[in-house]
Amino acid sequence: MSLQVILAGHNLDRQALEAHLAGQGEGLSLSPETLSAAYARISRDPRAVPEIREDARREVEKSRRSNRAIIFDMGHSSVAEHATFNLDVLGLSRLAVESLEHHRLASYTEKSQRYIRLEGEYVVPEEIRGTELEPAFRQRVEALAAFYGELAQALTAQAEREAEGKTRRRELESRANEDARYILPLCAQAQLGMTVNARSLELMIARAGAHPLAEVRALGQALFAAVSEIASSVIRYTEPSAYFLETPKALGQFVQAWQADDLHSAPLAADGEPFGLALIEHSPEPDQKVAEALLFAHGRNNWQSNLEGIKKTKSQQLQALFAQVYEHMKLWDTLPRAWETVHFTFELELSAAAFGQLKRHRMASLMSQPYDLSLGHTLPDSVRRVGLKDRFVEEANACEVLYARIAEHSPAAAPYILTNAHRRRVRFELNGRALGHFSRLRCDAEAQWDIRDIASAMVAEVQKVMPLAGAFYGGKDCVEDLHTQVRRKAD
Repeated sequence: MSLQVILAGHNLDRQALEAHLAGQGEGLSLSPETLSAAYARISRDPRAVPEIREDARREVEKSRRSNRAIIFDMGHSSVAEHATFNLDVLGLSRLAVESLEHHRLASYTEKSQRYIRLEGEYVVPEEIRGTELEPAFRQRVEALAAFYGELAQALTAQAEREAEGKTRRRELESRANEDARYILPLCAQAQLGMTVNARSLELMIARAGAHPLAEVRALGQALFAAVSEIASSVIRYTEPSAYFLETPKALGQFVQAWQADDLHSAPLAADGEPFGLALIEHSPEPDQKVAEALLFAHGRNNWQSNLEGIKKTKSQQLQALFAQVYEHMKLWDTLPRAWETVHFTFELELSAAAFGQLKRHRMASLMSQPYDLSLGHTLPDSVRRVGLKDRFVEEANACEVLYARIAEHSPAAAPYILTNAHRRRVRFELNGRALGHFSRLRCDAEAQWDIRDIASAMVAEVQKVMPLAGAFYGGKDCVEDLHTQVRRKAD
C-alpha cells in the first residue's frame, strides 16, 4: 500500500449543515474556515456569537479574507485552532510515524502491532530505491516477516499449552503477538487516525518539508493536499523555513565537532538487561513543594508562610495532609494541580517497541537520539522460553550488518531496517501530575510488559525522593492496595 492521507472529517457550522440537509444550504459553506472567522471577531464585535457565526457562514469569501488578515497579517495564530480535521493516514512506515507523532498538539489512534497479526506490508525508502541496496533490503525484510510468522506461531502454541481457561488463553495469545512484533522492522507499514487543528497541522507540514527522510517530506505534501481546498485561509505557511532546514544540520555538526575527542558514553543498561534508566534530575524537596502548593490552593497564607509551617511540622502531619487527597480517589481520578509544581527528568535506553508507547504521553518533554546499535536490543523472555533466542539474535544482527551498509549511502534511511527490539536513548521530563497519569496506565497489570517494567522502575526511583506525594503512584489494578497502605501510614 502506498502512502495515503484521506480527509475523513472536519468541524463545521451546525446551522450550515442543517440548512444543507433541509435543501436550503445554497451559498452556505461547510468549511471550518467560517468558524475560525466568526470566533476571531468575538472579542471586538458586540453582537451575540450566533449572529457573528451567521454572518461568517453567509459571506464565505469575506470570512476567508478575515482569516488571512487576522491569523497571518496580524499574527493571531490561535484563531486557526478553531478549525480541526480528522485524517486517515495509511501506508506510512513505523519510522515515519515517530516523526509524525512527535507533534504533541494532536490526537492519534494507531493500528496496534500488539493486537493485530501483520501481513508483511512494508515501505522501501526512496533513498535506496533503484540502488544495489534495494534487493538486499527486500530480502532482509522478507526474512524478518517469515521469522515473525514462525515466532508468532511458536509463542501462540506455547500460550495454548500454558493456558488455563479461555480468558487466560486469549491473554497469552495477545502476549504472543506483542512479543513476536519485536522482530518486525521499522519499515513495517502502519495506519492511524489523526485529529489536529489547523495551526498544528500547518506546523506539521512545514516541519515535514525539512525532514531528512523523503517519506516524511511526502507525508507533508499529502497532508497539505488533503486539506488545502477546504481550509486555504487557515493553513498558509507550509514551506519549510531556514530555521527548520538549517538549524538541525548546524547543531549536529557543531556538537559532533565538540564531542569528537570524547569517548562514546557507556550504555546505562548492562548486557542482557531489558532497559537502562536513571533519574538524572528532580525538583528539590518535592514532598515539601507539593505540600506547600496544596496549602496555597486551599488556604489563605502566602507561599513563604506555608513553607515555613511545613518545615516545622512533623512527618505524620504531612502524611495526614496527603491522605486527605488520596482518601476518595478512584482509579480514574487525577492528582490535583499541586503535583504540577514538581518535575522529574529521566534518561532511558529502551526498545523501539517501548518508545512507541512512551511517545503517546504528550504532557511531557521527550527528546530522543537516533537508534544506537551500541545499546543492544531487547529480547522478550518468551522468545527464550520457546528456544528461539539464537535465531532472534541472528536476525537482529543481520539487520545491523545491513544497517551499516545503508548508513554509508544514506544515514537517515538506515534505521528503516532496524527492528522493534533495537534501542535508542531518550530524555523524558514530566511533572508529578503527569507521572501519576503515566503510572496509572503503564504500571497496570494489563500494560505491555516492556513499558510496564520501565514505568515501575521510574516510579520506584521517584518514590525514593518523594515518598509522600508519590505514595499513590501505581497502576489502575493496585488502587485499592494503595488506599490500604496510605491509611495504614496515616493512622
